Amino acid sequence: MAGYWLTTIVGTNPAVLTKERLRLTTAEGESLRRLASAVHPRLLPSFKLALLLGDDDASCGIGDGDAAAMLRLDQPVDISLSGPLAVSHCGAAFLDRLLNPAEALAVAAALPPVSHVRTLLDWWRQGKSVMLLKEE
Repeated sequence: MAGYWLTTIVGTNPAVLTKERLRLTTAEGESLRRLASAVHPRLLPSFKLALLLGDDDASCGIGDGDAAAMLRLDQPVDISLSGPLAVSHCGAAFLDRLLNPAEALAVAAALPPVSHVRTLLDWWRQGKSVMLLKEE
């Protein structure tokens, strides 16, 4: 099913997608991404789920169906991105460019207080980085 997951991520080695995730429709995800991008281009970046995981140094992604089946974002559990769920090299480069929570909070002050923005602010206040994962 196409759409977005608004998700928090903590750590780097391994990175962990925390259980705090919201399923968004394609329209909701695109709207939230545009709203955040108008404030700062890296405030809420999106990344294709299929490219996040890689099975070796040469690959950048494992395919939409495989990634969705392996990650099970619909389950309310933390997901450690290690072992068979290791982050691809392009996924790691994307994660390195995420604003840290303090930076995100500083620029997010210009966002209107709509429901998903309130969620973002709460997560950044908790010290979590946030991104949109796009399922296709």
